[in-house]
Amino acid sequence: MILNGPVPPERQHQSQKNYKIFGLINGFSYTCLGETVIILLAVQLGCKNYVISTLGAMLYFGFLLLPLGKTMSAKVGAVRCQVYFWILRNIAALLVAASVPLYLYASEELAIAFMLCGSFLFYGARAAGIVVIQPLFGEITNRGDRSQFFAHVSAISYAAGFLTLAGIMFLLYWTHNSLWSLTGIVVAGSVAGIFSSRFLARLDETGEIIKFARKPIGDEFTKLWHNEVFRNMLFAGWIINLAVIMLIPISVLALKRGYGVSDTLALAYTMVNLGSMVLFSFLISRPIRMIGPRNFMILAYSVLLLTGCMWAFAPDQMNWVHISLVFLLNGACFISLINAMNVYFLEMIPDTRRVTASILVAVISGAGAGIVGMLCSGFLLELLHRHSVESGSDAVTLYRHYFSSATALMFPGLILIFGMHPMPIEKRLSKRSLFWSILFPTHFFWIRKTSADPEPNEK
Repeated sequence: MILNGPVPPERQHQSQKNYKIFGLINGFSYTCLGETVIILLAVQLGCKNYVISTLGAMLYFGFLLLPLGKTMSAKVGAVRCQVYFWILRNIAALLVAASVPLYLYASEELAIAFMLCGSFLFYGARAAGIVVIQPLFGEITNRGDRSQFFAHVSAISYAAGFLTLAGIMFLLYWTHNSLWSLTGIVVAGSVAGIFSSRFLARLDETGEIIKFARKPIGDEFTKLWHNEVFRNMLFAGWIINLAVIMLIPISVLALKRGYGVSDTLALAYTMVNLGSMVLFSFLISRPIRMIGPRNFMILAYSVLLLTGCMWAFAPDQMNWVHISLVFLLNGACFISLINAMNVYFLEMIPDTRRVTASILVAVISGAGAGIVGMLCSGFLLELLHRHSVESGSDAVTLYRHYFSSATALMFPGLILIFGMHPMPIEKRLSKRSLFWSILFPTHFFWIRKTSADPEPNEK
């Protein structure tokens, strides 16, 4: 519902509750439709490595359809915009499901075309739907409950995904990794996604989002671009998304084609990833508040690079402890980077500029990273595949070389994250305090005690 004034606290809580229910259902839906299931489907259809890497980048590449979301939100508001595009998103997922009968009864090329088009529309409709999600979050939360809200939504969504993945794993084991089972899973996720839009429609918002969405954004773009705080955040978000594209989705591909594991075992490791997201959704809420989102992103990005190094030194034979640790850290880093960036955005960007800022972030940090990531990962995989064929090296060596190269390329990205403008809490923290907080999580309690007391000139 669009309100004339600010969203009252009681309606904020009700909107948060409805969004959490949406997150629960959408967690089931997205697990059935997300990258892991699509990648497993693509592997069974015999897609080449560069096609699969393209599918992994579609989450960000889909932001090219974002202008459609701005046009729609200017007419109907943020909530109804997301509802309409969420329905379209899940209808697009049926194109992915249609690739299976096309592969079996028509042609492989047509099936791959349907899969790529369906994935693009699936993620594109998502991008268009959430174009103004940050301003909407700003209206249904306040500074006191914001980080807790993000933590709860993430935990609920990924917990639902974790349980769903357990069910999918059992189904594939029972049906011997049947191609039709994967198709049915995609269809079930599509139906659940359409149903989840009912709870999105119950969120409240103010008319300010429509007001700002209707404004010409050319001048606002120029002003934001000349804002050093926003510009540095934009570049940091771009490199974070690029690192996620280059390092995380390829892990599933490395499992399947490097070690040759079954779909069931690949899903088991994905469960480790999702379980890590659920756990760290709760664990990171306080540290983000205590040491600041910028500092936390520096830590999470560094650990993400560490997982790339772990793949670079992966053993020749499958080692479940080593691989489990990689997927555990991947999940922790992903949710940490996403939640910390959300908190940083809402704290550092004024209310009046959040709509325009959201669009710029999505196009540059999202679509920009998606395009570059798709090209880089696809080129690297194809180049290394040819080298592997010529030299006669095994598949594990191919992925070792890939992760070595990708990690080296992403390492300078730390400079961009360090360049983000620190928040007040981050300015007050000494480097020694931050160092001990990273090494010993219990030190966060000491930080809370010291950071709660304002400096004399702030009283």
